[in-house]
Amino acid sequence: MSKHILFVLDYYTPHRGWSETVFQNVISRLLAKWYQISILTSRFDSSLAREEHHDQLSIYRTAKSRLGFVFAAFFRGRKILKKNKDIHFIHTSTYGWAIPASLLWLIFHKKVILTVHEIFGKLRYVYKWFVGWLLYKFFERSIFYMPYSTYHCVSQNTMNDIHRVYKIPLSKIHMIYNGVDTEFRNPKHVSESDIVSRKSAHGRDNRYVVLYFGHAGKSKWLDYLVAAVPEILKQNSNILCVFNIIDSKRTKFLESKILQTTDEDHKIKIRDNSKIQLYKWFDQSQLRTVVAAANLIVAPSLSEWFWSVHTEVVALGKPLLTTTAGPIPEVVRGNVKLIQPANVDQIISSVLDFSHNRITENIPEKEFSRDATVDEIEKLYN
Repeated sequence: MSKHILFVLDYYTPHRGWSETVFQNVISRLLAKWYQISILTSRFDSSLAREEHHDQLSIYRTAKSRLGFVFAAFFRGRKILKKNKDIHFIHTSTYGWAIPASLLWLIFHKKVILTVHEIFGKLRYVYKWFVGWLLYKFFERSIFYMPYSTYHCVSQNTMNDIHRVYKIPLSKIHMIYNGVDTEFRNPKHVSESDIVSRKSAHGRDNRYVVLYFGHAGKSKWLDYLVAAVPEILKQNSNILCVFNIIDSKRTKFLESKILQTTDEDHKIKIRDNSKIQLYKWFDQSQLRTVVAAANLIVAPSLSEWFWSVHTEVVALGKPLLTTTAGPIPEVVRGNVKLIQPANVDQIISSVLDFSHNRITENIPEKEFSRDATVDEIEKLYN
């Protein structure tokens, strides 16, 4: 008899994000191994069905927001576990949705695997508002105060953090890297004609293109790159800065911040061929060509857990400017420059050095197979 697993996740496809991509790929491979899967997630879009049932997969949706899901997940989870007595155990992840999963364990005696992406305990400077930071710290501590059967950490850095900060015994921690779709990011899948067409369509011919893509959240701290832009453009007028941002609450704030950095010599116009281009996220097939057509990718993270941007960029063989935050040094390879987080001056000097071919790093090869990741997770299940 195949195992039946209940996943408790704040968001799941069709919501767009790196965490959703991680679990979607894990779940699809488990389904191929004939596991029975139930997913309890948020109903972030009211047009989505409250329940979906397929051959081996059931999806249950409740609450519209992450905060609402923290409370609603417990009550909906109780109904699911009462109805599906064959569920063997629960798989959840940080942050808040781990709490209802742990409470369900205590009531139904179903073991819980907690995937830990990262912890923010040491990143107090990210949260400028002191009271807000204290509340967040209390919230994070409450998560790790709850009991879990085992902890799946996605990097050595995260493993060390939860052991050091929250005293989780090493015997209960298992480190398994996230898998990365390096095949989709294989440079052989992007033709030179596609790159030329992309550059021509967006007015990037003969320009040195510096690209940022991904979320605009505080942990990514795009703000530092925005602050560096005027000086970068001042020192090298051939540079074109391109921002491809997943739409979020901070996107409009950063748009206005970009506009505030303009001066008389370097007027920044959105979506033109001048100094900066700003986009609201290309789909995956387009994004591959956008990345391949860039000269340099910048990811100025203050913290990191999934490192999708970093690993997919280097899989395409593109130069990458990023930071020493979290597990990034563990996973990057190729022509990568690692700088200190929150350092505008280092961003400026490094971008200029890349643009003048003064940086040619060669970090050794590393691979992160999605199939190997699921094989290791299955060992935890067994």
